[in-house]
Amino acid sequence: MDAVINFGPGAVEAGLPVMIADIIKGNLSIKPQKQNDFNALNGNIYMLASDAGIGMTMAFENGMLTVHSGKVGNPKISISADSATLLDLANIDIKFGLPYLFDQVGKGVIKKFLNSQLKLEGLFTHPVMLIRFAKLMSVK
Repeated sequence: MDAVINFGPGAVEAGLPVMIADIIKGNLSIKPQKQNDFNALNGNIYMLASDAGIGMTMAFENGMLTVHSGKVGNPKISISADSATLLDLANIDIKFGLPYLFDQVGKGVIKKFLNSQLKLEGLFTHPVMLIRFAKLMSVK
């Protein structure tokens, strides 16, 4: 089943939701094996570009994604960082099915996490969902 990605009211005008949806669409078309991770995601993921004050919710449900502007529902995972860091998440390499954090990009993300420039809620309560999302977002 191919991925279905829809936009909620106001999401297209916000910019960030469209960029993230385009990354996901592009990754699925280039690497169809990512479809399994897409289909397995169920629940909401909230992202906030703290520097721009733009938030978005990705509501995954059985192979469908609805992208909303703002915070919708009770997200299982929340990610807050500046816009550049959010886009850096797409550059994290995946090795052996897990995000690889030992190269330059990965170390930069870890540093921002440790310095509270990248805030991540749900890391310990929903680790499998976070790994699947990282794999889906990674352009590598």
